[in-house]
Amino acid sequence: MELERLFRDRVARKKDWTRELFEAFHRMPELSMKEYKTRDRIEGELAAMGVASQRLDPTGLVAYIGPGAGWKQTGSRAGRPYTIGLRADMDGLPVKEETGLPYCSLNEGVMHACGHDGHITGLLTAAAVLKELEDQLRVRVKLIFQPSEENAQGAAHIIKQGVVEDVDEIFGLHVFSDIQSGLISVEEGPRMAQTDRFTIRFAGTGGHAAKPHLCRDATVMAADFVMSLQTIISREIDPVEGAVVTVGSLHSGSQYNVISDLAVVEGTCRSYKEETAGHLQQAIRLRAGAAADIHGGRVEIEYEQGCHPPVVNDGPMARRICEEAGLLLGQDKLGHVAPLMLGEDFSWYQTLKPGVFAFVGCGRPGTPCYPNHHPEFQVDEDALADAALLHLAAVLSAQKMVGK
Repeated sequence: MELERLFRDRVARKKDWTRELFEAFHRMPELSMKEYKTRDRIEGELAAMGVASQRLDPTGLVAYIGPGAGWKQTGSRAGRPYTIGLRADMDGLPVKEETGLPYCSLNEGVMHACGHDGHITGLLTAAAVLKELEDQLRVRVKLIFQPSEENAQGAAHIIKQGVVEDVDEIFGLHVFSDIQSGLISVEEGPRMAQTDRFTIRFAGTGGHAAKPHLCRDATVMAADFVMSLQTIISREIDPVEGAVVTVGSLHSGSQYNVISDLAVVEGTCRSYKEETAGHLQQAIRLRAGAAADIHGGRVEIEYEQGCHPPVVNDGPMARRICEEAGLLLGQDKLGHVAPLMLGEDFSWYQTLKPGVFAFVGCGRPGTPCYPNHHPEFQVDEDALADAALLHLAAVLSAQKMVGK
């Protein structure tokens, strides 16, 4: 229990520094794969702690704290201590900030609208505490600062660079404004969805609106298709299984009195199981083909399955981190949050190593809680300590497991 007390005290002592760090990162959001200034600032903060770091292509960063914190990376356990990876994503979004905060984005048209500035800050705070108490660590901690989560490319990109080869388990988290600040969720099983993407192009024969019998209307094909999608979930998917089919974009035509010869429909499917994802893809293809055939047109289908797999937390690892989080943060902070249909590329790490992804509430009490990705999204800065402590809880849980 002594290390828990030390961790809590150190995080509390760093509250002002943590807040300043968060506000600095919030002012400097950068888009996916372009997080150069963010990477440089993280590198500088680690160096100030006495932690050496190594760059990844193009903007990622890794560092080690604890026993065996040298640069020799190997997948073999021989010659190295048990290693837990702690991951934070770094990128912002192409969103114009409208929060009115005194530390608003200085990068016009780009905003940390999803809380990744909080993820960076939470991990750096945890790193500072771990470095100060490094002589008490029996496990090695690998800090992973990942670029490009928002376009679902970053995790896969740095995995190719060997980032998890010397990791035995991995932990990550996400702040959400629709969860009240002070509540955390560390739960086993499915937590976030597999996300698939489709683009359907319906081609017909255009012409004058007054002569529809001479045309093959692409707008009608697209409309028929979109309406037919509504029965996939309600009539083909087991009601106890979670799934979503959403059309987010439909473009057709250029003039009120011209029948369109091309309609483009874009959307997404979300699910927690590979079998469900496969069924959704087949159902989309069947309906698109049928809509084109019925109306005498043609169809072209692009379907990207598995932009990333579902986030599924390892059971034993989730249970022991949850137990440790209760000790470190307090049992009153542990809560249940139902699985989300949002996607997260943390799942790619979980395909290779046992992993746990936690949720951290950051909704500010007494104020409107705008959702992640909204121009007025805000993070309650009290949630930053919860994020840091959750990373430390993951380390403590690994340490206790290894010590048994």
